[in-house]
Amino acid sequence: MTITPGRLVAVLTPLIFAPLAGSISVLAARYLPGVDIDQGSLQAIFIAGATIAFGKAALWLKGWQDWEKREADAAGAEVDLPHDDGEAQAGAGVEQGPDLVQDAALEEDPVEEDEDPVDGEELDFDDGDLDDLLADPVAAGAED
Repeated sequence: MTITPGRLVAVLTPLIFAPLAGSISVLAARYLPGVDIDQGSLQAIFIAGATIAFGKAALWLKGWQDWEKREADAAGAEVDLPHDDGEAQAGAGVEQGPDLVQDAALEEDPVEEDEDPVDGEELDFDDGDLDDLLADPVAAGAED
């Protein structure tokens, strides 16, 4: 098994490159003449330096994948990539989504119109009962 440059960058970036970039950022902020940075901001500078390293590594990996794809296309090799228009490939074992939605819409509603979907029976509760509950001094939080 050979280690490709893409795999090497993917492994070494969080282990070496990002902490090194954060450390260099902190050292530059601390010891650069004419720059006055308090000690509390050094952690934020470290995080910013490490984030920049992660972003650059991701950009490099994207370019590497594009280069590999172009090389495979030029060599005439078949590249197994998903289609951009969302079509399912033949034999991929993926069922069509719209057919499933149409089948579900044809089924009857399992909940009756008069039933409460939680416990299955209609509750006899109207706005007058709510007014009675709110008018009760104990329910409102006031004590006599």
